[in-house]
Amino acid sequence: MPQLDQTLAPVLDTLVRYAAGDILPLHTPGHKRGRFAPPRLKELWGEAVWRLDLPSMTATDNLQHPQGCLIEAQALAAELFGADATNFLTGGSSQAVSAMLLTAAPPGSTVLMPRNVHRSVVNALALSGAVPKFLPHGVLADCGALGVDAATIAHALDTEANVSAVFLTRPSYYGLARDLGEVVKLCRNRNVLLLVDEAHGAHLGMCPAGGPESALAAGADLVAQSWHKTLGSLVGSAVLHRGRNSRVDPFRLQSALNLLHSTSASFLLLASLDAVRQRLAHDGREIFARTVAEVRELAAAINALSGLRVLSAENDPRLAAHRCDPLRMVVSVRETGWNGYDVERLIRTEFSIEDEMADWFNVVLVLGPGDEPVARERFLAAMQHVSAKPRAADAQQELASQWLQPPIPTLALTPREAALATSEAVSLTKSAGRVCAETVAFYPPGIPFLMPGERITADIISASQSLRGAGAYCHAMDESLGTIRVVR
Repeated sequence: MPQLDQTLAPVLDTLVRYAAGDILPLHTPGHKRGRFAPPRLKELWGEAVWRLDLPSMTATDNLQHPQGCLIEAQALAAELFGADATNFLTGGSSQAVSAMLLTAAPPGSTVLMPRNVHRSVVNALALSGAVPKFLPHGVLADCGALGVDAATIAHALDTEANVSAVFLTRPSYYGLARDLGEVVKLCRNRNVLLLVDEAHGAHLGMCPAGGPESALAAGADLVAQSWHKTLGSLVGSAVLHRGRNSRVDPFRLQSALNLLHSTSASFLLLASLDAVRQRLAHDGREIFARTVAEVRELAAAINALSGLRVLSAENDPRLAAHRCDPLRMVVSVRETGWNGYDVERLIRTEFSIEDEMADWFNVVLVLGPGDEPVARERFLAAMQHVSAKPRAADAQQELASQWLQPPIPTLALTPREAALATSEAVSLTKSAGRVCAETVAFYPPGIPFLMPGERITADIISASQSLRGAGAYCHAMDESLGTIRVVR
């Protein structure tokens, strides 16, 4: 099959050509190429963005039924990333997750998954009507959840009925990715679809050898990627890949996507995906190779400091069969006596740096080609400060270990049944035994602590109150967690 011309950017070029023409818009959007744009935004953003902010129409294309530039752009992306087909999205990886489960998990079917899924998976389960079965996995204070091994999945397939798919988050929020080879073989032998949320790993296919293999290269059936997280597209832009030799029906997938697509998809987001692919095709691997080398230098400098350690899967038997995302840096501050939350406040207030996330034991950075050298210099200076000023051991750190993986509550109703049921707010302290009707997740990273349909336990109440009291940010109907929504 002849290679496509990766120097082209069909979506972006279509917008530029239309904006350069003399056609006057007697159609949406209402800002009319910027003439009716808010003056303050026009001053900040300039003129060009308004001329390129076009709707779905004959001159552009339609994301639900593409016929022109979007077909070309998505085909170019599929070729570059090694997919059978790629779909552009403007609703982030959350949209991709919903599409995967709507496609692969019909109502009443079982989906095997670890607990460290994003809260968007709960929403997708409510839409699809599928039932989750949570797989046991290891968890470490150093790096959170470990990957699920093939033996665990095989046991679940032997004991659970009506399993339609296995859903994995890879890499984890701490950058860990377990090798997928055995899991791919198992899923194919058992005729079960493998769905991978690779929202934080879109760059893996661009990085040099030695890091985690991308889920597409490993043979997953469907893979969600947030290109805005690490590849440079606009926030909210993402893709959903159908793997080569995937067993997913492409028409069923497109039907699921059409249920979720907006009829007013942002062509600015779509053009950003197209332009990112064009650039990566030109010199993406060279760019990421340089960046990985720079990150390794920073890690070596931090590892040389007393009490600090950058997470690495090498020579750590606890992380057998795992590899670390080379651009996600997890710095353990535990031996300094500091906790991660305090270090996060220090680097924000004293060094003007914002990290990706922190926990009791670590601070986590997402690094990439766009980082200014001064940012890495400031972070190293902050780590030198922490190393030079150790503290007494934080007693709460040890207490926090019990919250790493609280017992998973019993599922009394399916997520769809509970999410759509009539609910009421009750005091959290008096909610034990009730069936939760909402998702409760602590950010970052957004893993559900409770999901609709689960029966609330005293352990969950205690752990939630402790995390909230420690300053963790909670996503819930009542963010203070004074009350919780339960099925009436």
